[in-house]
Amino acid sequence: MRLLAIIMAFICFSSTAETILIKNARIFNGVDKKLTDGHVLVKNGLIEAVSKDLPDIENSTIVIDANNRVLTPGFIDIHSHISFQAPFKYVTYHPIVSGAYAGKAAESYLLQGFTSVRDAGGTSPDLGKVIADGRLLGPRIFSSSAYISQTAGHGDFRLSHETNPILTSNSPYIGANDSILADGVAQVLTATRENLKMGATQIKIMGGGGVTSEFDPIHTIQYTPQEIRAAVQAASDWGTYVMAHAYTSESVTRLIENGVKSIEHALLIDDKTAKLAAKNNVVISTQVFIFSPDTEMHAGATEDMIQKNLLVKSGQKKLIKLIKKYKIKTGFGTDMFAGEYTMLGQEFVARSKYWTPFEVLRQATSESAEIIRMAGPLIKSPKFGEIRPGWAADILLIDGEPHKDISVLKNLDDVIGLVMKDGKIITSKLNN
Repeated sequence: MRLLAIIMAFICFSSTAETILIKNARIFNGVDKKLTDGHVLVKNGLIEAVSKDLPDIENSTIVIDANNRVLTPGFIDIHSHISFQAPFKYVTYHPIVSGAYAGKAAESYLLQGFTSVRDAGGTSPDLGKVIADGRLLGPRIFSSSAYISQTAGHGDFRLSHETNPILTSNSPYIGANDSILADGVAQVLTATRENLKMGATQIKIMGGGGVTSEFDPIHTIQYTPQEIRAAVQAASDWGTYVMAHAYTSESVTRLIENGVKSIEHALLIDDKTAKLAAKNNVVISTQVFIFSPDTEMHAGATEDMIQKNLLVKSGQKKLIKLIKKYKIKTGFGTDMFAGEYTMLGQEFVARSKYWTPFEVLRQATSESAEIIRMAGPLIKSPKFGEIRPGWAADILLIDGEPHKDISVLKNLDDVIGLVMKDGKIITSKLNN
């Protein structure tokens, strides 16, 4: 019945509503550390006005009484993996299974209030296109397309008996075309350009060892300076940037020195490396919940993966101190996969150990939007992430006091009363 209600709300509102007034809200604009009482007028998918006094409206305007609920911009996840949501046991199944789970995850993201995501590798830009066409429910997806990995890198998920596709006449793509092996400058250039051709808004490379890949220890440094610069050059020629997976100071330093603008994880870096990141205006997108000491790995993880996970987790507290010390932009990333998308609210709670509620809300809205906009002209959507006139009407109404106690967002389904994306009501649980 709940799913039917959601579908009916989507059909009724998304196809007909052009002008909507949300009145009597307490507004978090995505930036300021305060709420303001007021009203938000939405027209043709954009925020028309934000005002203290009720605006004049047409008779056809849909009026929603927020009834003093907190109004925020839609949430943004800058490290999502929409296509990696099938449980581990299905990794070897036909790609249609991954696709089915991706569609399910995309819908859940949106219904939990995430109206935009930066996908950190593996999700085809085609999924975002179908969602943009209104054929599937989901957030606005800014895809990195296939991971770019060196042989024996974090994106090389081949079994030990499988041949290297680069050394054969086969395709360099592996898995469900979610990772591409590229060795040497020429291959990295081709892989980067291919992803851009497919519709990637930024490029993701694997710059160091990973937890869930079996054959590359965490300490390994992946990609030579020349290969990194090749990806950076090809991306910058399209007006965008490279993001990179890495944990250690050695790998992160090499990536930054060769032009990478967003480091994913970085849990084992030292003070010198953090200072280098700050000097170069590099984003460090780390994820708190999945790397918390008391968060267990997925069922099916090998003992080696578990030990690598414990190693990188040990650096979380120090890393966040460095992020705060050097005022490094970090945004809001979750890295949820293998079905964890139902637990997105846990990231808000985990961050409350290190940041104030307003700081976390800003990370999950305007700061993450700023990071996505690093892709420059490849971002073709209206500006989003803030409640301001002329910007995309991605709006949430929330029960409770998240600006005082962010833990109310632990179970997002319970507290998100309304989700609006591009001025269209996706779901409403309001009883007024």
